Amino acid sequence: MTSPLQQAIEALQNLPQNEQNIIAERILEEIEELEWDAIVSKPSVKKRLRELSQEAHNDYLAGNVRNGGFGKE
Repeated sequence: MTSPLQQAIEALQNLPQNEQNIIAERILEEIEELEWDAIVSKPSVKKRLRELSQEAHNDYLAGNVRNGGFGKE
């Protein structure tokens, strides 16, 4: 553990529990974001996302897309 992280944890321990929980959630969200960044930065994933994007664009141009969203309508 780095010194700045250790200092941050020590400072967090002095905060009320609800504030600790709020900050913990923010940290976990940051970690999750880093994990997603690592996943989508892989060349194979980037390639597949481009393919899916092109498929969606082609469907749109062909008139196979309708407004609505993700729910059943």
